[in-house]
Amino acid sequence: MLITSDTPQTRTDDIIVLPMTCHSEGTVELFIEPKIPAPVLLIIGHSPIADYLKKTAAYLDFQIRTVGLENVHSEGTSSLSGFTETIQANLSPGAFVVVASMGLYDVESIRALQGFALSYVGLVTSPKRREAVLNDLKNQGVSEEFCSFISAPVGLDLGAVDPAEIAITILAEIIEYRRKRRTFAPFTSHVIENKTRREVIDPICHMVVDLNTTLHKAEYQGKEYGFCCPRCRQEFLNKPEKYAYTVEV
Repeated sequence: MLITSDTPQTRTDDIIVLPMTCHSEGTVELFIEPKIPAPVLLIIGHSPIADYLKKTAAYLDFQIRTVGLENVHSEGTSSLSGFTETIQANLSPGAFVVVASMGLYDVESIRALQGFALSYVGLVTSPKRREAVLNDLKNQGVSEEFCSFISAPVGLDLGAVDPAEIAITILAEIIEYRRKRRTFAPFTSHVIENKTRREVIDPICHMVVDLNTTLHKAEYQGKEYGFCCPRCRQEFLNKPEKYAYTVEV
């Protein structure tokens, strides 16, 4: 807010008071240029590509935010639940998102994006692994429409090789989406078909997890096991004969 006064210029919070220098009660013309907030660019994961992307994007008009599962510590909830909440807390309508976890928690990251109107979702992956990730997403209830919105492998095909070059191709694609396409991810809400909990003990860390909702499962000798995070699942898969037990609670 801007007002005029006979006193010297002062400023309090969002109010700027300017002195009126014309004693003949003349008019004041104000020229106001609206400032639209910069869109959010959320980078998920810790990797060389994510680091270069953050550095390069700093030269563009974005609100840059970063999230990694490694840095999430949530009391009273699993690290995965805290990770999902952290991702969603950093989103805003029309945000641009790049998942660069290099396969560590790609599926978990993308699932957390459902239900938000986004301008862009890119996944750092190879063409071969892309199909595996999309199949996992669809098997876990992510819609075909949302999967088709994901840019994977991410970035324009410029023949980039090293992480810095790949980061530039990603930003080039983001600029193209922002300035030309202006498309938004389909808004889909979370749907849980079976609300009955099936609680089991994670055989690695002994945390209680729900088999109906956990994103991390594995089958061994006809039994289904649930895990709180991708690390526990991978540890189990490395030595299933050592951890092959589960406890219903």
